[in-house]
Amino acid sequence: MDAAPLVGRAAAVAAVRSAVTRAAEGGGGILLVVGEAGVGKSRLLTEAVRLARGHGLQVLCGRATESGGAHRPLIEALLRGGADDLDPGTVPAPYAAALGRLLPSWATGVVDGPEPSIDPVLVLGEALVRVLEALVGGPCLLVLEDLHWADADTLAVLEYLADRLGDRPVLVAASARDDEPGSAAVDRLTAGPGVHTLTLSRLGPAELTALAGARATGRLRADELAALVARADGLPLMAEELVDEAVRTATTPTSTPVPRTMTALVRRRLSLLDPVAHRCLRAAAVAGTDPDWELLPAVVGQPEEVVLAAARVAADAHLLREDAGRLRWRHALMREAVVTGLLPPERAALARGVAEALLARGRPEDVARAAELLAAGGEGERAATLFLELARQDRGTGALRRAEQLLDQAARTGALPAAVAIERITVLTATGRVDDALSAGVAALPSATGELHAELCLRMARTAVTARRWRDAEAHVERAGRPDDPRSLLLTADAAFGAGDVERAGPLAAAAVTRAERSGVPAVLCEALDVAGRVERLRSPPAARAAFSRAAQVAGEHRLVPQQVAALIGLGTVELLERETSEALPQAMELAAAAGLLGQASAAEVILLDSTVVQRGPRAVEAPARVLLDRGAWLHMPEVQAASAFGVALARAASGDPAGTEAALARIPVSAAWPDAGPLAAAVRTLPLLLAHDLPGASATLDAGVSGLVEHRVAAPLHQFGLWALLRTVVDDRGAAARDVLRGLPAALRPANRGALHYADAVAAGRGGRPDDALALFARGEAELARVPWLHRLLRLLVLEAAVADGWGDPVPLLRRDLAEHERAGDSQLARTCRDLLKRAGAPTRRGRGTTPVPGALRAAGVTSREMDVLTLVSTGSTNAEIAVRLFLSPRTVETHVASLLAKLGASHRGQLRSRVAALTR
Repeated sequence: MDAAPLVGRAAAVAAVRSAVTRAAEGGGGILLVVGEAGVGKSRLLTEAVRLARGHGLQVLCGRATESGGAHRPLIEALLRGGADDLDPGTVPAPYAAALGRLLPSWATGVVDGPEPSIDPVLVLGEALVRVLEALVGGPCLLVLEDLHWADADTLAVLEYLADRLGDRPVLVAASARDDEPGSAAVDRLTAGPGVHTLTLSRLGPAELTALAGARATGRLRADELAALVARADGLPLMAEELVDEAVRTATTPTSTPVPRTMTALVRRRLSLLDPVAHRCLRAAAVAGTDPDWELLPAVVGQPEEVVLAAARVAADAHLLREDAGRLRWRHALMREAVVTGLLPPERAALARGVAEALLARGRPEDVARAAELLAAGGEGERAATLFLELARQDRGTGALRRAEQLLDQAARTGALPAAVAIERITVLTATGRVDDALSAGVAALPSATGELHAELCLRMARTAVTARRWRDAEAHVERAGRPDDPRSLLLTADAAFGAGDVERAGPLAAAAVTRAERSGVPAVLCEALDVAGRVERLRSPPAARAAFSRAAQVAGEHRLVPQQVAALIGLGTVELLERETSEALPQAMELAAAAGLLGQASAAEVILLDSTVVQRGPRAVEAPARVLLDRGAWLHMPEVQAASAFGVALARAASGDPAGTEAALARIPVSAAWPDAGPLAAAVRTLPLLLAHDLPGASATLDAGVSGLVEHRVAAPLHQFGLWALLRTVVDDRGAAARDVLRGLPAALRPANRGALHYADAVAAGRGGRPDDALALFARGEAELARVPWLHRLLRLLVLEAAVADGWGDPVPLLRRDLAEHERAGDSQLARTCRDLLKRAGAPTRRGRGTTPVPGALRAAGVTSREMDVLTLVSTGSTNAEIAVRLFLSPRTVETHVASLLAKLGASHRGQLRSRVAALTR
């Protein structure tokens, strides 16, 4: 970067200084400097570097180059900053795995292709945040130049960072031309809410005169400076170049303004070269923005020493300059002027020659440029083949946006539409654009024949399954016309399963496994076994376990990590179904995290949230659910975001925070609608009613959510199914019908739901005058629910109330035992209900001092345990009279406690008291 004085940029420098200061104080972002070539973008970034170092920021620098490949500026910045020497263990495993696609020493070599459930560029963006923290350990300036040449995936990472760096001490200062073809991608970045854009315009005559005068240092007359300023036409770099040339030649250049000034300048300097040097420079210009001196001998047919001598002559002629240890063009416009001066046949011939030399050298990073040159040289068919192969490679490494650009280039150079569409469908699906993916397939179908037609249809079927368009998926499979292909069977089985047609899905899945075994393709066999396992899970957990275990074994043997993780997740769900605990799910999470498969790792964590709820209670899931909720939002995983929002909402509901509950439910993305959404939302709104012991209200609320799900056989075996049947039985609202429905559902295979069903049968037997049957059924429920302690206590309270009311069994000892456990766990509302039942059973508990635990924030405000008893009931909306009855106090004593609470918590009325409590107990 040149260190010439900054003239006429006071506002821009102030903006840079402000951004650097914010980063030093912990608030980063993206500062994008845009403008035409030569307007002073690099000079402003130099000022940013100077200011950053003055504030103690670490500085990392990278530069995009034309056809530089995916993530080129990010890779350069990380490597120059020493990231390749950093221990990958300093970054969480999922992000280290993602960075393995960029940094050679971090590569695991175990994942082939992106995770289909999550856009890998989002994981990479998050990984970049983490590695910068590990690498720099403090405030950081990341300088990225020439983003007009950056690939789409780099720009996508920066779009992601724009939303993530607001509370991080990382400032990205970048430059991009706005007069470069293809700058629309940069325009999209400038529109981002977290991007501050500085647009540099040309300098005025007075400003440019001051700059030129400082450059000339008295070596040019005023009229010469005026002529140079006129010809520079407001561009600082052009003024500097013209001053340098005028001083060097002792004459004032007579060329016309930019861009003709540059063209004339380049033509004059080229005239100083001999024919061989001239030919070398023309080949270098066609080859790319950075002259490749190693490549040029093969292109021009000259020995290396001749080419290097030509490079020296060009440097002496001020066409080239040394920059960061490389010999580069003094300005990109010089290279463009050389290319423009060639006749079309000359450009085509040189392009073909450079392409052949690039391919002959055998470097993967050269292939994209070679393809572009072949296209420019008239060899469209070869170029299209290369572009398609590059797109497949980038898809495999997660550079999906660059893959899409390469597919566009393949299409423009004559690739078959169906061949392009096959790859495009996969790319668009992986980035969540399923509608676009299917539209691309439909548009290409008329031109597809033979195997291309079949492959295109099967890809469309896979996308339709991802989009839950079951009928469309089957239609695409049928149109493929490949009934013997195991993928046809497994996709049809998957579609039938998703639509709830389990009877049809079962034989199809079994046939898919058989065909996949014969095909000898391990990945297809794993997918077929996964579908078969999901079908069997609804009717035979042992058979499901066998299918998932085999899939895990095959995937592990062939190092198919995404398939292995999927199999372990399936196996984990069977384990939960059989015994409410899982060893496979933590294994799946660990393996997925190590491979950077955040979508699959998060899916396993989501499944474990329900296990935590039934064992430890809703409040225990809040912390992990909030982590997942943020991750789901950052990484655009709507189902993870939805499920974790339910977890947070359930925890807030259990804590008596209705506002927090609704705020969490509001974070459920509309795009995440799936069959479980209704009952989960109903379960959240049921919990406060259940804890307040409003059983009719709880039953009606949960029934509204669950009733629409009971016919969907493939729904997850949520523990709310058992609660639903038990509540309907306890409140005597179509209880027998609910129990019969649950007995016929796969959800009844789960111990938690079997236990709840036994409890419901016990209540019905006791109410029907069959106490011995009630006790036997109760004992069976006890055995099943012993594995889920919190849910056990919650459901048993409902049954013990029925036992007290209907006069069977001996509920008092169990109520006393549960009361102690409710108090120990801090479940004050359940404890209060327990005391009420003991009173009704003729064994009341005395309440001297309060026994409700006081949270730390309230204890600090001076709230006592007895006041906490009162406050808990106030937060449910109970009146003073109702509180007095519940706590065996006089109304006057309750009034005294309420007045004390208002004073201690700074509240003016009972409603404000409730909101203060919710805020202090979050």
